[in-house]
Amino acid sequence: MRTAEPARINAAFRGRLGNFWLDVELSIPASGVTAIFGPSGCGKTSVARCIAGLQRMADGFCAVGEDIWQDSSSFRPAHRRPIGYVFQEASLFPHLSVRRNLLFGAPKAARAQIAFSEVVELLGLAALLDRSPSRLSGGERQRVAIGRALLSQPKLLLMDEPLSALDRATKDEILPFLERLHETLSLPVLYISHDMAEIERFADHLVLMEQGRVVSSGPLHDPHPIPLAGSRDRLGDCSRRRKSVGSPTRMTSMPIDFHDIDPNRVAAILYRPQDDVDGLLADFAQDLARSGERIGGVVQRNVEDGAGCQIGMQAVDLMTGAEISICQPLGSGAMACKLDAAGLAEAAVAVTRAIAADVDLVVINKFSKQEAAGGGLRDELAGAIAAGIPVLTAVPEKCLDAWNDFTGGIGTSLLCERGAIEGWWQDLSSRIKRARAARQPADAPASLLADHHVG
Repeated sequence: MRTAEPARINAAFRGRLGNFWLDVELSIPASGVTAIFGPSGCGKTSVARCIAGLQRMADGFCAVGEDIWQDSSSFRPAHRRPIGYVFQEASLFPHLSVRRNLLFGAPKAARAQIAFSEVVELLGLAALLDRSPSRLSGGERQRVAIGRALLSQPKLLLMDEPLSALDRATKDEILPFLERLHETLSLPVLYISHDMAEIERFADHLVLMEQGRVVSSGPLHDPHPIPLAGSRDRLGDCSRRRKSVGSPTRMTSMPIDFHDIDPNRVAAILYRPQDDVDGLLADFAQDLARSGERIGGVVQRNVEDGAGCQIGMQAVDLMTGAEISICQPLGSGAMACKLDAAGLAEAAVAVTRAIAADVDLVVINKFSKQEAAGGGLRDELAGAIAAGIPVLTAVPEKCLDAWNDFTGGIGTSLLCERGAIEGWWQDLSSRIKRARAARQPADAPASLLADHHVG
């Protein structure tokens, strides 16, 4: 449907995203909750990203009511689309209180359609306002993330599997708040899930997707319900699918769309020339390894002579500790800042080995000018992200646009500070561990739980 209509959300996106073909047309009510349901990898998140303006399709259309956000001649960027986006992970700012997290990004206009007090009451946040995110449970954190999205005064709320990282008890805790949101606010909600039990609790309209296409759409509680045939089973595919990386292939077509990848598992440290990001990453990775985490990838360090002058650069394989020379000597003691091809190949093998080992975290020292230009460890970085393994890298400010083009805008940006990096990792790893433990049978041996790492 490629026309704007009052009280409707009309969207159409057609084209290739990496190796995935998306061909979707939607016409849904601009009210109530519309759920997009389907197995992992069917294109649900790609549709949400297209609607949000995070993914631009050349053949695309999007209109909310009579407000056209994209057509053949125009494209409104993400920051100008009045959307509240709630991801799988809350991604709260660890250095801000709950109150300041809620108000972060809220417009300064004196008259807000959705008031702070209303959101606090609706989501049961009054007792949490002065707490730091580190003192919140998983359900509390996600309620804060929903509140922050609402206070941005959106015209559409996008919720991309907001409960998938939570255990069943925490899901049951937060679902009543989602039901209250549905009953209280007139804001349209697009809710993405592969759990039909969630959807049936509060959705009004259902869109079924499979293999990049809409296979059916209509009211969820219609007397003639939408058939679920073709969606494998009634609960979809509830497992987190990983792409096989046993035989790495070079991924040279750019930009890559990291389809259905949890954006919170990708973090980039933004740094300036004066920042010692090499030392910061190396110390952080080595401390994690000493604490028992399974860390892979490469960090970089400068090699100095006795007088403290730089005479070379090395990459360190975090799995083996091997030192890899990555800088070409020019003779007479001089050293050019030019990557050595043989050393780069060894570093690429180190990253590929980490992906194949399914480590807890892959660290790749930088996404710098070589990667921005299509070389360096760009393909290995893409492979780690596509595998669904948490990834940490560093991006110089001058390469930020290239990084965003490469990732399609997913991921978390971190300050070049140890506390910011530790906060991101502690939050992510604890959530992954809790989710994995919740999926284990109640009588699973303790050794199995202990050995089941977070990646």
